[in-house]
Amino acid sequence: MRNRIIVRNLGPINDLVLDLKSDIQFIIGPQASGKSTISKVIYFCKKIRDYTVEYLEKDDSLLKTPENELYVSFLKYVRKQYMDSFGTTRHYSKEFYVKYEYDFDRYVEIKLDEQRYAKFRFSTEIENEIRELIKSTYQVYFDNTKGENSYDKLAEKIQLKKMASRHFREVVSKIFSDDMDIVYIPAGRSLLSALSDQLDVVNTSIMDLPMKDFVSMIRTTKVRFGTRLSDMVADYVKTVKGQIKNANVDKAIELIREILKADYINDNDGEKLYFSEKQWVKLIYGSSGQQEALWILLLLFIIILEDRKSFVIIEEPEAHLYPEAQRGIVELMSLTANSSKSKLLITTHSPYIMTSANLLIHSGRVETKVKRGSDSAIIPKAYRINPGSVSAYKCENDKGFKMISIIDEETQMMNAGEIDKISEVINEDTEKLLDLEIDYGL
Repeated sequence: MRNRIIVRNLGPINDLVLDLKSDIQFIIGPQASGKSTISKVIYFCKKIRDYTVEYLEKDDSLLKTPENELYVSFLKYVRKQYMDSFGTTRHYSKEFYVKYEYDFDRYVEIKLDEQRYAKFRFSTEIENEIRELIKSTYQVYFDNTKGENSYDKLAEKIQLKKMASRHFREVVSKIFSDDMDIVYIPAGRSLLSALSDQLDVVNTSIMDLPMKDFVSMIRTTKVRFGTRLSDMVADYVKTVKGQIKNANVDKAIELIREILKADYINDNDGEKLYFSEKQWVKLIYGSSGQQEALWILLLLFIIILEDRKSFVIIEEPEAHLYPEAQRGIVELMSLTANSSKSKLLITTHSPYIMTSANLLIHSGRVETKVKRGSDSAIIPKAYRINPGSVSAYKCENDKGFKMISIIDEETQMMNAGEIDKISEVINEDTEKLLDLEIDYGL
């Protein structure tokens, strides 16, 4: 299976080919070097699958479109989502190009047309299958409009749409060779905590599409956290068929409690952080670290609890967190990947995130080869990272865009020094100042 992206002349990126098959990928680099652009374009290309489902679910819109213009209408719908994500394309270079390969012979290409609008072209396999799906969907909706508009007819239509949505997701996932949920956790999360009480009514029209999706996800998810996590798990087990991975869920709860230093509960009085049964503060008055980390922790917890295979993009998970908490959040991310077969793409500025990941990679290389009981393990098995499952890159843009692998081929670990070179400069200048102090007897 192939899964990679090619990007040319988009923002700070002039030429990029990035393989996306690794279970965990790290991207580092200075501000404005291209990390967020890479994350957003990957997110958008993977979300085309979901936009296809959204388009098919709009029965009224489909029925108003001439049958011979349905595929063109679909392409326009996808273009609108692109503009919501990246804004106008009129200022783009003529050489702008994106190609996302979902699998061999299954891809989408994005270029500019003569009017400098984004133009989408799918591979023959995807295009033919989407055309056929749109056509058959249109026919079903058309046939369902015949007859009397009775209560029974309306109920039948509602039931049909529910069944159709499930069918669309199954078929479209096969078309795009991708059955993973896609989750984008952007930077600047504490702002949403500050808007906690108004989040349900906040105007998202000025936000880009990834942030809109993130706000929508929080709105629909926070209602689930009306009790502490352990009580939420008990309720979930009572209402859902099948077994949960109890050990992994317990480890996730333990990590979240250690990182958050509190229990999050969303009750009738709003979002709160409980330090004990009687001591709590509203989320808006929590620490910046708690606010930044909260929805990383809770969304990863949902993935582990529900065993939902997901592709998760996380920007700057270290924001406002103490180094010990940064280690905990890396362990939770690794637990998510191991427990649910999810993949994670992480952008970071933190050497603590990278060294914490290196520790888990080292444990995966060493402790898996040593026969010891779980009680004597240095790193719990559930947190270990398979050395061959990680990739890491540094973005540079001083003299043209470059993306350089920072994985050591022998150890399979990251060169964390790449992100902490400023320490070397500071140490060198400190030594010069000490020498100057000695020379002048200061």
